Amino acid sequence: MTHLSRRRWSALVLWLVTALGVPLSAFAPAEANNVRIAHTLFGVHDSSLLSHSHVHDGSVRLWDVGVQWRDIEKSPGVYDFARLDQLVTAAQAAHESVTMVLAMTPSFYAPATPTDPPGKLQHFTDFVSAVMHRYRSFHGKRGISSYQVWNEANISTFWTGSMTQMAKLSKIVHDVGNRVDPQATIVSPPMVTRLGYQLDWLKKFYGMKLGGTPVWKFYDALGFSLYPLPTYGGRPGGPEDSMRQLGQVRSRLRSDHVPASVPIWNTEVNYGLQTGSLGGTPATPISSAKQASYVARTYLLNAAARVKRVYWYRYDLGAFSSGATLANTLLSQPGSPSVVTPAGRAFALVQKWMHGSLVGSGSHAPCAKDRHGTYTCVVKDSSGTRRIYWNPNRKGRVRLASSARHAQTILGAVSKVKGGSRLTVNYRPVMVYH
Repeated sequence: MTHLSRRRWSALVLWLVTALGVPLSAFAPAEANNVRIAHTLFGVHDSSLLSHSHVHDGSVRLWDVGVQWRDIEKSPGVYDFARLDQLVTAAQAAHESVTMVLAMTPSFYAPATPTDPPGKLQHFTDFVSAVMHRYRSFHGKRGISSYQVWNEANISTFWTGSMTQMAKLSKIVHDVGNRVDPQATIVSPPMVTRLGYQLDWLKKFYGMKLGGTPVWKFYDALGFSLYPLPTYGGRPGGPEDSMRQLGQVRSRLRSDHVPASVPIWNTEVNYGLQTGSLGGTPATPISSAKQASYVARTYLLNAAARVKRVYWYRYDLGAFSSGATLANTLLSQPGSPSVVTPAGRAFALVQKWMHGSLVGSGSHAPCAKDRHGTYTCVVKDSSGTRRIYWNPNRKGRVRLASSARHAQTILGAVSKVKGGSRLTVNYRPVMVYH
């Protein structure tokens, strides 16, 4: 549709609405609820250069990989980019989009700890400027495409400054980006979202203004760490719980008058992380099949909710002598990132399932849920239509399309099905195609 025809369409709809009293929703184009899937949706936190070629991620977020501010600036004004160069070079070779987290103050600038802001903001300005100058073009092409202001600013593990100080750091990254690398995407400090006090901090922060400017205007995208609680009523927390948290986040953003058009990135997610007195202890293990299902459901649900990036925190290093980790869903074997798990294979397979566009219906977003809790995601591309089904809590029954001929499990097994028949589904997504 050309720009002119779009204007004519709008004028016709406006006339019909005013003259005939026809609801505007009746004239919304059906494709308005569709979601085109970009490869950059499939992001990871990668603790090893080896795993880039094994799970086929489209984007990578550099955190906990030895490139914090304090790792790079060795003494005042002296930068060691060797490790960051290595990571960016590897990402370029794998055709990944890179997000860099700008956080953790060097000891010679911090009043007390790396989680404090620097004593002089000019030091942060100089660091951000040096990084952006170096990676706006690296080896003759884009090096780092996105910069995130700090990490998880609403928990004291990573930030012990004030909200106002965080807003000032955000303005610095915004202003330096405009001056040095206007094409870079500036992402807000991610907020943890699973506890009440974290949501309260989030709401207060986005209700702030700095010099009369709402803080959200410093960002091109808003980042959140959508880890759910480890359990809910005795059952493990899963992707659907993470999406309920996203609903709570969006409610608070609306109350702060943040436009819904500002993109949201899920900059950290995994499952099973303990809280309270158990925080930092191993996650309770879950089966390989459940891990694979969590990966697929996470990317389907986030995409349907119009989240633009989802960075899976791999936790692929064994955090304990037993080889256990802080999360329960692992893309690779702990300590051996080149050994891909069933969840890692599901990460690659769901990208094939989701190739094209997720399709909504009428006024409904994609991946609708029926009254029994069974989800249906419809995906279309030039090869045809695929339908993906699951029910996270119980068995469900779905009626297959008349064209259905094959079904594939998230672990890759393929079987024949009869079009128009009924299929029993459970927590493990199954994709049905012609």
